[in-house]
Amino acid sequence: MQPDLKLPKPRYRAAPNKPALTTLITAPEPPSFTASQLGPYMYSALPSLDSTALFSLLSELVFNNSAVNAHLLAKYGLTFGTSVDPVASLYMDTAFLGNTLYLLIPYSTSFNCSSLSSVLAATLRSPLALNLLNTPVSCLNVIVSDQPSVSAMDRTVYCGFWQAGCNGTSVTNEYPVSYEFYNATSTSVSFGLYYNGTGTDQNGRPPEYLRLASELSGAMLKNALGGNTTLANAARLLGNMAMPKQSSKLQLDLSSLLGPLFYTWVVQMLLPTFLQLLVYEKEKRLRMMMKMHGLGDGAYWLVTYLWYLMLYIVYMIIFIVFGAGVGLEVFRRSNMGVQIIFYFLFGNNMIAMAFMLSSLFSSYRTSTVVAFLYVFATGLLGELLFKTFMEDNESWMFFVEWVPAFALYRGLWEMSQYAFLGVYQGSRGLDFARLSDEGCGMRATWGIFVVEWAIFMVLGWYLEQVLSSGTGIRRHPLYFLKCCMPRRKAHGGGGGSDSLRLTPGEREDVRAERMRVEMLTEEEAAAKPIVVRNLRKVYPPLDGGKPKVAVRTLTMAIERGECFGLLGPNGAGKSTSINMLTGFLEPSSGSALIEGLDITSQMPKIYSLMGVCPQHDLLWEQLTAEEHLLFYGRLKGLKGAELSNAVTVALKSVNLFNGGVGQKQARKYSGGMKRRLSVAISFIGNPQVVYLDEPSTGLDPASRRNLWDVVRANKDGRAIILTTHSMEEAEILCDRLGIFVDGQLVCIGNPREITSRYAGYLVFTITVGPGHEDAAKAFVAHMSPNSRLTYALGGTFKYELPTADVSLSAVFDAMATAKTQMQVLDWGVANATLEEVFIKFARQIGAETNDQ
Repeated sequence: MQPDLKLPKPRYRAAPNKPALTTLITAPEPPSFTASQLGPYMYSALPSLDSTALFSLLSELVFNNSAVNAHLLAKYGLTFGTSVDPVASLYMDTAFLGNTLYLLIPYSTSFNCSSLSSVLAATLRSPLALNLLNTPVSCLNVIVSDQPSVSAMDRTVYCGFWQAGCNGTSVTNEYPVSYEFYNATSTSVSFGLYYNGTGTDQNGRPPEYLRLASELSGAMLKNALGGNTTLANAARLLGNMAMPKQSSKLQLDLSSLLGPLFYTWVVQMLLPTFLQLLVYEKEKRLRMMMKMHGLGDGAYWLVTYLWYLMLYIVYMIIFIVFGAGVGLEVFRRSNMGVQIIFYFLFGNNMIAMAFMLSSLFSSYRTSTVVAFLYVFATGLLGELLFKTFMEDNESWMFFVEWVPAFALYRGLWEMSQYAFLGVYQGSRGLDFARLSDEGCGMRATWGIFVVEWAIFMVLGWYLEQVLSSGTGIRRHPLYFLKCCMPRRKAHGGGGGSDSLRLTPGEREDVRAERMRVEMLTEEEAAAKPIVVRNLRKVYPPLDGGKPKVAVRTLTMAIERGECFGLLGPNGAGKSTSINMLTGFLEPSSGSALIEGLDITSQMPKIYSLMGVCPQHDLLWEQLTAEEHLLFYGRLKGLKGAELSNAVTVALKSVNLFNGGVGQKQARKYSGGMKRRLSVAISFIGNPQVVYLDEPSTGLDPASRRNLWDVVRANKDGRAIILTTHSMEEAEILCDRLGIFVDGQLVCIGNPREITSRYAGYLVFTITVGPGHEDAAKAFVAHMSPNSRLTYALGGTFKYELPTADVSLSAVFDAMATAKTQMQVLDWGVANATLEEVFIKFARQIGAETNDQ
């Protein structure tokens, strides 16, 4: 038993009584007896002694070997204390380490340190006392303070500790001990101890609570004996000893200590996956393909969100079950309801964040790299930087936790800390009752997740609508105020003189088409499937260059049941025009009406009316042809037997039905098979308008012929726009053609009109017998002085005869005469081919462009 009590240092003692000590007590109401009665007996109850008697008492404290009989210090009612640092007390009594030793005396008006008798004061400072105790002795008053309740006493003690941070202040007011009396009678007492045990029980000393319990027990014994303080009747409990117990050691749960870092990484590992899938569908234009076949943004978000949420729930179930199965305490001790709410809220937050971030990326590879960097960086920052501030409960950490990963780390850290304490104390981990603990940040993370979820969802939707991110035509940044914004003026009919004026370089047929479109009334334009007015696309300059004009101007109207072909060299603007009409690209100016709906403001309604075969196949490699057609058929509103029949007819029409080809994954298809599948997708669901962008690319001759049959069979009742490099395909399929060169229409009409109007020459071929070659050349030169020889082999010659020199009838008349002058084995005359007209325009416009 050690005679000294651990006291606060003088500068840390509780105000307003310092340097005197304050002991706090509280008792039940109404108490069985006044608890403050025990206060004076807990400290030095000095006997009434003269100088001689006191010196005799002190001499009894010394054994023959000069060792101090420390037990007698307590026996004779002397209570000592010291404020020596705990680190200096290893295996030694702090009362004998050369520090000031305090004789503790209960304060009263009749007796206190200031009224200490001169005899006792001189004795305490005598050489004998110094030799016995090896340290100076000072008197110190102890004031016993009644507290109104246990909670008030507990808060008073806690708020006095260093850096407690209570009530906005960090003033240190320490108390040596506080007693809570559970119940008390005149002969028994049940009590609890409150004291600052930091650092004391780990430095080789007996536990502090034993000495504190001894003081109160001795006071109770003395009170029971009537409080007699004479030396003969003085009673004092010498001490308490802890009962022996089985040896144990601290169990360190490393999963709770290091878990938040790894758990943060694992829980967020789905974020790169979600983001990659969203951006992949956008980059590969699969999102737009679905959109062009009628899938609305709301339906896409809902289905994708629920799919991601289902994957996340399954992932987290496996995560929690596995963690609990391998014995990780954070899963086993934390309340399952708390875990479910926490992980569910974060999962929804993470999915919403993925939707928002997908609007900011155009490359799925870049988005994946950034997402992984975010996951690893935030986990490391939480562990290495913010963990310390969480332990100190810094108020500004609330704002840091608005980064979702840091809020996740905070919640995992809270569960891990409670689990670690549960292992050490043998108690449960974080549960609903402990959410209200001071400093517990779990409820704050829940609130952050809910608020951020709403913000991310709204912001993600808004960014997707107003940013050009590969999901269609951008909307105005204030589109949600549409009801308050001025409406666009509808395109009326009756073009004025400006519409009828010939644009420089504009050919007559192109001008006639423009005039026809401009003269359409609003009702007439709405009745036509496709009406295009002054459509233009200019790409912004790159790296300080000039703006790129992809489409200078495009004006035309297409009738129902008509297949309109767009011909032109690579880079002429054909695909750009198609992309503007289908919603891939936003026009720089102009507009187009599809079944009376404006592409600049009503594309969501237009998507359900059209089918598209894009220039490059936009297919899911993992799906079969049948699954593709089933999916897009459902988007068009087909269901049941109607859907099954439509899929079967579509597969048969493009020769993907027999031999189970339709059940193979698209990744196993050749390029030609993929093109045929894309064409079948464009016609499923009976769309009113169909865009075929170079549909026969990569097809063999037999498949090409089959494809032409499909287009002809589906032409009735709908408008088709076809782009192609095959002149043969254009002549066979198209009712009208438009040749597109350098971003503008240079001619328009049916194939025969174009060749007869723009060729400017007849193709004349003649074959003569041996020795008549010179005669044949002279004959052609006489018939057409401006003729041009384009081919000569043996006796066969091919010429271009300008129509300004000769007519078709004149050729026949001349040949009737020529047969009598030379040996003509064969001859023929024809108009120029469409391919020759196309080459002529390409060369002519190219030369004009170079001159500019």
